[in-house]
Amino acid sequence: MPIEQQSVHLVAATVGFLSLGLLWLTVLWGTTLRVGWGLTRVRHQTLYGVHQTMALVGLTLGLVHALAQLAVPGGPVHLLDEWVPFTNGEDPLGVGLGVISLETLLALTVSVLLQRMLGYHRWRMLHISAYLAFTLLCGHVLISGSDAQSAGVRLLVAAGWLSTLVLRVATTYRAAALPKLVAERLAARLRGRQVLVNVDPGRCVRFGFCEHEAPEIFQLRGDGRLTYRPAVPTGHVEQVIQAARVCPARAIVLSRPATTVVMSGDPAEV
Repeated sequence: MPIEQQSVHLVAATVGFLSLGLLWLTVLWGTTLRVGWGLTRVRHQTLYGVHQTMALVGLTLGLVHALAQLAVPGGPVHLLDEWVPFTNGEDPLGVGLGVISLETLLALTVSVLLQRMLGYHRWRMLHISAYLAFTLLCGHVLISGSDAQSAGVRLLVAAGWLSTLVLRVATTYRAAALPKLVAERLAARLRGRQVLVNVDPGRCVRFGFCEHEAPEIFQLRGDGRLTYRPAVPTGHVEQVIQAARVCPARAIVLSRPATTVVMSGDPAEV
């Protein structure tokens, strides 16, 4: 390989492995966020900020890796190959998997801007495709990566992919069962009693997930401000509990009115 190709190849390979590592951490971090790990000890914005930052940096490095392939003098990858999957003449499968993976991850990044339009549940279901994209990315590295032919590197890539699969499977039951159990217990305690709602304006990010779950209680106005009924009717308690559970900023607080009030002051003055 000529010295010019070696230099560009070294840059592309280094950036590519850095991108793979950051995207692996992003998937693991997102998986733990599904079940609310750390939300009671760390600010919600901090956890999601770290997740989004790792994803953006990882995707940026992935784009740099793709562009570096075009800079290889006389290289086998052309511009069309990086937009249309499986069109590369020398390595259609490996390059095609990388293209699909990168395009899927870019689409997921754009979907963050459409959370309010999609709704919380549909957006979460769409986000599951991140696991497929990471699987394709690992396949791209194993098939096309000339520096991934050694047994050690292949084992490391396979271990990273397997760790995401194991963590996903291990947290699926917890993610599905725990919030439902908490909601059922809370609904049982509040059933038949008046429930009060308070939304912290400093934490509310106005995605509209609460309106999607309980439109009779929460309404997002055209000017972007949220209006809500502070007293919840008995028939809407479970919907409000669900709205509080899916709120990404944990801005909704439920409470019950006091049943006993102790007045202050000297009894002799009464």
